[in-house]
Amino acid sequence: MAESQDEWMDLAEQIDNIQGLDIWRTEKNCLLYESDRIQARIDELVHLMRRRDIFDLMFTLRGGIGRNHFGLLHEGLFSRAMAGTKLLIETYHNVVCAALDFVCDAPVAPNDDPIPM
Repeated sequence: MAESQDEWMDLAEQIDNIQGLDIWRTEKNCLLYESDRIQARIDELVHLMRRRDIFDLMFTLRGGIGRNHFGLLHEGLFSRAMAGTKLLIETYHNVVCAALDFVCDAPVAPNDDPIPM
């Protein structure tokens, strides 16, 4: 029995490796989700962060968070491998988190109230 999250993850990765599910996780193409559109959204978010375009970044995030765009929330993606889902989806989630941090850390323009009333 694992005594920590790290130990559990190590065991889950070993089991996935034995069962060949580590390969499944790395394969982008899958009928359960739209990999091309997910990759395009990742690229768009990264591009907006590099341009420091906070307005368009917020608009893009607002349109995608909490919605099952491109099959991102399909149950089959989260019930197959023990160590996680497709690496593309994990990358998407990491980029969304980075984009949210980016927006939160953006400087407030002079004469703008950081907390609107």
